Amino acid sequence: MKKIVLGFVLVWLTLFTNILAQDNPRAVIIFDASGSMWGQINGVSKIEIAKNALKSVVKEWNPSVELGLTVYGHRSKGDCNDIETVIPVAKINKNNVIKTVMAIKPKGKTPIARSLRKVAEEIKYTEEKATIILISDGKETCDPDPCGTAKALEKQGIDFVTHVIGFNVDANTDKQLECIASATGGEYFSAKNATALNKAMKSIVKKVEVVKPKPKPVIKELKVNLEITASEKEGGKWVRAGNYISIDENGEEGDSVTSAHSSKKSAGTAKLLVGKYLTRTSYNKFKKLVPFEIKAGEVTKLHIIFGETGTVEITASEKEGGKWVRAGNYISIDENGEEGDSVTSAHTSKKSAGTAKIPVGKYLTRTSYKSFKKLVPFEIKAGEVTKLHIVFSQFIVESKCTNTSDTINYEIYASNGRLVYEKEMKCSDTFKVTLDNGNYSIEAKVGSKIKSVNFSIGGNQSKVMIDMTDINKEPILKESTKEELIQADTQDTLTVQKSEKITIGDKQIEIHGLNSKDTANIKELGAFLGAFGGLVKGLNPEVQKDKNIKQSAENAKSDKEFDEMSQELEMFSN
Repeated sequence: MKKIVLGFVLVWLTLFTNILAQDNPRAVIIFDASGSMWGQINGVSKIEIAKNALKSVVKEWNPSVELGLTVYGHRSKGDCNDIETVIPVAKINKNNVIKTVMAIKPKGKTPIARSLRKVAEEIKYTEEKATIILISDGKETCDPDPCGTAKALEKQGIDFVTHVIGFNVDANTDKQLECIASATGGEYFSAKNATALNKAMKSIVKKVEVVKPKPKPVIKELKVNLEITASEKEGGKWVRAGNYISIDENGEEGDSVTSAHSSKKSAGTAKLLVGKYLTRTSYNKFKKLVPFEIKAGEVTKLHIIFGETGTVEITASEKEGGKWVRAGNYISIDENGEEGDSVTSAHTSKKSAGTAKIPVGKYLTRTSYKSFKKLVPFEIKAGEVTKLHIVFSQFIVESKCTNTSDTINYEIYASNGRLVYEKEMKCSDTFKVTLDNGNYSIEAKVGSKIKSVNFSIGGNQSKVMIDMTDINKEPILKESTKEELIQADTQDTLTVQKSEKITIGDKQIEIHGLNSKDTANIKELGAFLGAFGGLVKGLNPEVQKDKNIKQSAENAKSDKEFDEMSQELEMFSN
């Protein structure tokens, strides 16, 4: 029986102690150590004034009120998560608190909303009474809406109250800080100097000591407060989408916050602080920037409609009905027949088509196979599959050269004169090329020889032969003129060819196949030979009767040599 009574007493004492602990008031001071605290008032820094005011309050603190201290912005610059609980809530150790306060050195930013939530969670604001004293010399610099955060905490908390002191702040910051206090049933003090700050601190301490807890229903805290889904059309099936969330800075994306990707079966979810945000959501090649707002105690449900899509399937072959070939397909917007913004790629193989799901509209595919390329237009319609088969029909070019090992250079020109293809190879090799339908000309060059041939793609013609051996042929006799020979030279100009008679002594020789330049040269040669013939004639025995028989024999020999010379000249001319 004694054991039962003793056990009952122990249980009762435990419950009574817990009740007393719950009735005992607790408070946490959130102290601003942002870089702006180095600012001065009447020649004294704000951090020094705040430290002295806090030191004075701690010295007079009621030991029955538990106290904690949290500081933000004192360890690093530009870090919104620089929030530290330097003294957890417990019975006050005045010397320890004062020593800690006096060592604070301002450095960083002003994360008010995050500090409120961190402290509230540490002191179990949803289970026990919680009072926060916020001292700040500036407005929130990290999150969009600290007042909204305060409202959410007050709604979910058990007698959650925040008293706020705005230390030498401007009118706009006064409104922001006052909103935090009024949203939680606390009081706001605007202190412009040291005296006002001390007075505000003492007023708040008295409120902490006398406030009694009031019963409040326990509200289960939301695990998520944002749900995002997406579809192509209103009421359509959900689609997989990427959602990247950032702060809404007047319609522009601010600091990135988190991501909440959605699928065909589930919404993308996140838990965010109260405030205004943007989601940059992407689906296939669609992108949308959508604003939304998170409110205290509510789940924001966001559904994004993108617009309808279709599918393209691309295959390729060397000829109509032929086996599929591996090809690269690069899809872009069709801007009046020109490639616009790149959209995606859909490469094909010998076994499968290249596929892509893209928004409704007009497109171009730049498809490449080996060294061949084609630009083909197509259109995507809602919910339909556009099947595109590209045929790389090959046009064959062969050439005939005097020497098959010669190098030949090909240049292909479109009908507008634009060079569309060029290739250098041996004359004996076959040149294969794939072109869009139309009229073309091909220019072949071997050394200084050039020949141009016209051809068409899209009709029955599939091959062209270029004969490089018919350039610079022997001249052909023109039937209408006995004395002129006409032949086209390598530049397609006509050269008149003649015959010429020259006199050598008492004989005449006719030479054929001469042009104007050759005729002039032969005339000079004829004059020379005529003079030579006259000299020979002067040595003839009929003119020089007084020469002896020996001289006559020499003259006869000279005539014979002259005849042989004439014969050789005739052979040369032929």
